[in-house]
Amino acid sequence: MSFSGLKTAVMLERDACLEDGSIAATDVADIAASFQTAVSDVLVEKSRRALDDSGARAFAVAGGVAANTRIRGAIDTLCEELQVRFVKPPLALCTDNAAMIGWAGLELFATGHRDGFDLSARPRWPLDTRQAPMLGGGKKGAKA
Repeated sequence: MSFSGLKTAVMLERDACLEDGSIAATDVADIAASFQTAVSDVLVEKSRRALDDSGARAFAVAGGVAANTRIRGAIDTLCEELQVRFVKPPLALCTDNAAMIGWAGLELFATGHRDGFDLSARPRWPLDTRQAPMLGGGKKGAKA
């Protein structure tokens, strides 16, 4: 997902709050809180649509999404509402990419998934290789 329009709106709001080249701490806090709320609302709505369309019984998050307690809580509430299992790494592991990759591997291993030693590592490896990539190829290959 792209939040470029939202990021532009944040920049314009910041610029509107500038006085003599500085910005009040309360304005910074208000802008940051508003940005977080907007991102959370968008992620929850897009997650709801994806879950409604797919009929999935589980939903997983990782990275910055899983580390943000507001977003994490909002998606947790959504999953409870839809009776979908919410899978997320423990909060302490969400800031370390190696730990998140390890957690994803643990989840796959728990489902019985195994790869042979002929497996080739590649960047942007999708967790579900049966699904078509959600985004285009780009310079670095298909994005999961």
